[in-house]
Amino acid sequence: MLKIVSITAAAVLSAGSANAAQFEAHIPYGDLDLSTRHGAAAFDARVNGAADRFCRSVRSIERPVCRNSFRQEALSLLPDPRRAEYARGRFAFNA
Repeated sequence: MLKIVSITAAAVLSAGSANAAQFEAHIPYGDLDLSTRHGAAAFDARVNGAADRFCRSVRSIERPVCRNSFRQEALSLLPDPRRAEYARGRFAFNA
């Protein structure tokens, strides 16, 4: 059984007319229990760190949109079962 332990988000950002920069981020998650609040928060921190690095070269006024787009792309690359675990962990209540 193949177990994917990281996602790779590759994006091309146009900076002007013909200038483009390619960025590839490896965001590991195999060591996290995404169904818990702690695991989901750790995954969020990893995605946010990668988004910060990716959006560093974007004008500050466009940075929030860039970060949100990066985050949505990273979440879309999670396999469906892991995305469901993440959703449960993100909204888990502390007992």
